[in-house]
Amino acid sequence: MKESQIHKAVVAHWKALGLPGTLVATIPNMGSMGQYGLTKGLPDLIIIGPGIHGYLELKTEVGKLTQPQREFQALCTDRGIPFFVTHGRDEPIRLLEDLGIVRRAA
Repeated sequence: MKESQIHKAVVAHWKALGLPGTLVATIPNMGSMGQYGLTKGLPDLIIIGPGIHGYLELKTEVGKLTQPQREFQALCTDRGIPFFVTHGRDEPIRLLEDLGIVRRAA
């Protein structure tokens, strides 16, 4: 599964099963090179739920963080901001369930 397909599936899952007072939103940053206001390394999603405001980077089953993504992760970690990296389609959905952002699918 491509990362773009994982991205669409995760956002669609939140739209279908997201709990009130939560947010899963795309950070539009594709093709950041040379475009004003865009920054290499920003994660795919911002996530907000009960007691959490953080970021989620989506990867394919074998995907790895780039150097700019590792730098952004370190920045978040240094400042106590939650930063998650998940692989595949199911892992990010389980994370959102565990964080209380989406209902568990029956």
